[in-house]
Amino acid sequence: MPLHTDNSFIPGDALSSATTMDIVLDALKELVDYELAVVLGWDGKDTLRVHTAAGPLSSPRLAKFSLSLSGRPDLEALLRADRPKLFSEGEDHVDTYDEVLDLPEGHSCLVSPLILHGRTIGLLTLDNRRCGVFEPSVVSFIGVVSRLIAVALAQGEAARALRTQNETLAEERNRLLGQDSDAFRDFAGTSPAWLEVIGLIKLVAAADTPVLLLGETGVGKEEAARVLHRLSPRSDGPFVALNCSALPASLAESELFGHEKGSFTGAQGLRKGRFELAAGGTLFLDEIGELPAEIQPKLLRALQEGCFERVGGERPVYTDVRIIAATHVDLNKAVAEGRFREDLFYRVSVFPVRIPSLRERGQDVLQLAELFLSRLRLRSGWSEAYFSPEALDGMLRREWTGNVRELKNAVERAVILARGGRIEAVHLQNSEWQPGRTREQTGSDQASSLSREPGLNREFFPLAAALGSPRAVPASSSGSEADSADRAQPAILPLKEVQRRYVEAVLAFCEGRVYGPQGAARFLEIKPTTLQSMMDRLGVDRKGRKQG
Repeated sequence: MPLHTDNSFIPGDALSSATTMDIVLDALKELVDYELAVVLGWDGKDTLRVHTAAGPLSSPRLAKFSLSLSGRPDLEALLRADRPKLFSEGEDHVDTYDEVLDLPEGHSCLVSPLILHGRTIGLLTLDNRRCGVFEPSVVSFIGVVSRLIAVALAQGEAARALRTQNETLAEERNRLLGQDSDAFRDFAGTSPAWLEVIGLIKLVAAADTPVLLLGETGVGKEEAARVLHRLSPRSDGPFVALNCSALPASLAESELFGHEKGSFTGAQGLRKGRFELAAGGTLFLDEIGELPAEIQPKLLRALQEGCFERVGGERPVYTDVRIIAATHVDLNKAVAEGRFREDLFYRVSVFPVRIPSLRERGQDVLQLAELFLSRLRLRSGWSEAYFSPEALDGMLRREWTGNVRELKNAVERAVILARGGRIEAVHLQNSEWQPGRTREQTGSDQASSLSREPGLNREFFPLAAALGSPRAVPASSSGSEADSADRAQPAILPLKEVQRRYVEAVLAFCEGRVYGPQGAARFLEIKPTTLQSMMDRLGVDRKGRKQG
């Protein structure tokens, strides 16, 4: 199945640049009586190209129109200008759209340069067939509007470039996959790092060579192993996975090679091990770097000779399996430290493939998020769930230390919090306990995050987040020490201190934003001006820090 790029989840493109421009120009029409409004993008060299055209005089021909600056000093002068130009009646100028529109010789015309960060990126032209329609007083207003249009134009060009890049990468992916696209159905991604992995997997899949998959926890090593199996001549055989890190030394041999009846207490019958279960197929040894040292020589023999004995058995058992191993640890270092046998290392690492972290895969995070969301739509019945532009941008900026596994869990949690509707950036905030953080810190973070979730109780979590861990103080100096201890109560802080801590926590959560849908004022359910007055009174700056 060829990959079809879904550009609807390019950040900032959920509401496309063309749609954004249409909205701006429609709003402008209510204030300025134009019959034709055209946004032209400039390539910085010799060409102006129509990006958007609106009004009753716009046409399909105009939508595809471009013109060269060669021999047009009038247009070059407009591009060099720093403010709009209103052409007066009878003023001599060459009409920009002579080739596609028949405008009367005398008509209203206003042209404004589109400037972003001091650089001209295009022009806005407004025309009306009647003379004197545009008053001089409207010129400064058009200058302000042009700044907004310049931003929309720049975003649109960036999204267009990204779309082109995605389409090129998708074509490269489809070329790589060829007839094997179904085997890669869950292997979403078009980044160069991911395409390299796909190429290596296709290269080695048909061989019976042992493969060692390297990479951080959660990058998708088992999925890569499954793809290798699906593409191999053994695809009709079983795929058997074993997590070596979960094997205690006392059970490792039995799990791998099986046991005979009565071989140890509790062995009530013959039991086949993973090697026998995988006969004719693939045996995936996940986290092989964690395999107990005492079992490594027996595994090496099984790989070298293709035979082994069950626990308690004396007769050799022959089996035919392909080995795919995976690890997140540095096996070279483990060998140097004596934790992993060197001869076993060379046996399992004939063809190493490194699986990149999600941080290295760029836009792949959005394709994976959409894949997980589409599955959840089918599984949960929440067919209306979708990501907001802010959520998409947040996913791109997030580090994803837990890689694909963390992303998958975050999307599932977000769909639940969003009740199957629009998923905002706040729904994707990580509230899970993280290694290296205390449970008290995590509890405070969870309280802070949960207090902002729509529909959740806002009465209890905010105080927990603001105050942190409760501290006990003596209830009273009277009575026995035991009575005093029994009646110990949380420290009581001044109301102003509680307010300050909570406002600081909210501002930190909102990354200093006061206004807007993701601003602190919205979460506090007060006006932004009220929040700013409160910040001044409490001495808190936008970064959530106490001033002075």
